[in-house]
Amino acid sequence: MSSIFAIVLAFLMALITASSNVILKKGFSKVEPFIAVYLSVVIGTVFLWILTFIFVPQSYFLNYKAIIMFAGIGCFAPTLVRTWTYYGIHKLGAGRAAPLRALTPFFAIIMAIFFLKEAPRPGIFFGILLIVSGVVLLSKKEDSDLTHWKKTYLFYPVAAAVLAGCAANLRKYGLNLMPQPIFASTIAASSSLLILTVYVFLKYKKENILFFKHKNELKLLFIAALLTTIGEIVDLSALLYGKVSLVVPIFAVTPLMIVFFSRIFLKNHEIVTTRLVLASILIILGISFAIINAL
Repeated sequence: MSSIFAIVLAFLMALITASSNVILKKGFSKVEPFIAVYLSVVIGTVFLWILTFIFVPQSYFLNYKAIIMFAGIGCFAPTLVRTWTYYGIHKLGAGRAAPLRALTPFFAIIMAIFFLKEAPRPGIFFGILLIVSGVVLLSKKEDSDLTHWKKTYLFYPVAAAVLAGCAANLRKYGLNLMPQPIFASTIAASSSLLILTVYVFLKYKKENILFFKHKNELKLLFIAALLTTIGEIVDLSALLYGKVSLVVPIFAVTPLMIVFFSRIFLKNHEIVTTRLVLASILIILGISFAIINAL
């Protein structure tokens, strides 16, 4: 029963992530991605602390080992993961960045193989071939592409996927120490906010950051930030009830959801091409096939 609940939560996480990414793309028309990252972490941290004081028992505040663990995770997830994800969406478009960002389950399984000594079946290499084929297809430009991008921009979603895969394994270990997803998310978000605030102070201390200059875009970013925060709680809850190898692969469904939503809501921002759809399907099939054979 717990595995079924974990699967449901993982699919919900994919839906929330897809919705957030599409909303972010619409909000990036006038707002710098890093400002969006910082704003989302501020909103998320405040929201999480409210939930913590309402729902989290005080005994968890004494679990110093787990607190240090999740504070360490927060130094790069969501700090770097979200920053590179947002820049990927901004530079590549939601439809192109999402399939690469969805490599997370693949990297998570590879890390589990090396660090947890899991033994995958040979079929995993066929999955890797499908993934590589999808990435190559995805990286080619088309004349109908409305988003002007460079191949170097592919670094953002891929690097975010690598760190997210690492974070998934660390979060699973941390939840064994402290089975409280809300408080775990709160600690990670707080350490991330501290790091980002220091960076903002150093970079923008002589500048006036106009957070409220573009109100329409900021409304979209506010909604996306809340969705992202809820998604992190759902993600940790899924990891609490299921194994990494069961939960994380379902995240590969996200690109198809984003392609579908992009076709409906982002017609003026980006075109969903046949090549983009085929690349998404190849990557999803490759991830799924690799993970099934890694179980």
